[in-house]
Amino acid sequence: MVALSAATVHLLRTPEPLLDLRVLRIVSFRVTVAGGSVHRAVISAVPFLLPLLFQLEFGWTAAQAGLVVIALFVGNVAIKPATTPLIRGLGLRSVLLLALPASAACLVAMGWLGPMTPLPLILVVLLLSGVFRSIAFSAYNTLAFADVDSGRMGHANTLNATAQELGAGLGVALGALLLRTAGQWAGASADPFRVTFVVLALTMLVPVIEALRL
Repeated sequence: MVALSAATVHLLRTPEPLLDLRVLRIVSFRVTVAGGSVHRAVISAVPFLLPLLFQLEFGWTAAQAGLVVIALFVGNVAIKPATTPLIRGLGLRSVLLLALPASAACLVAMGWLGPMTPLPLILVVLLLSGVFRSIAFSAYNTLAFADVDSGRMGHANTLNATAQELGAGLGVALGALLLRTAGQWAGASADPFRVTFVVLALTMLVPVIEALRL
């Protein structure tokens, strides 16, 4: 944190920095980096948590769990042809304000899945989660450089790519930390997976607030 703080001060004071952090003054780009990174962290935790849920709570084999989780990525890919018409028809802000709360709702639904939940219902929840995460991804990727001029495109691209990778890595760490903490503090009164998914859904409010500011 000390090194990061020192680097930030240096980059902001240097006339020609290696990475120009002033690009974050562009509202649309800042929303992408801040809200988009939180969104990526939350949804990156899901493919990590679901196989654990299916194996530890449902008693499924690793192969069964893996096959069901594929539904998440089927939804991710299947909706792609429709994302451009959606963005053009509704606008980026409206699309984000549709996809982000819907993703949060899917996370809450995952928390209430149980061994007795019908398999078709589980598949529908995962499919919808994949659909909405894909829509939000497309919206953020479109929004990222919408207002960035060509002179600062290199700095914006580097910063955005770094934030995306950091968000994805932190997502797995966040999921593991929440699950471990919930298991220690919830006790027998609450399902740690349910607590984890609900907290992740609440975390999704951060990118929703960012989208509202557009």
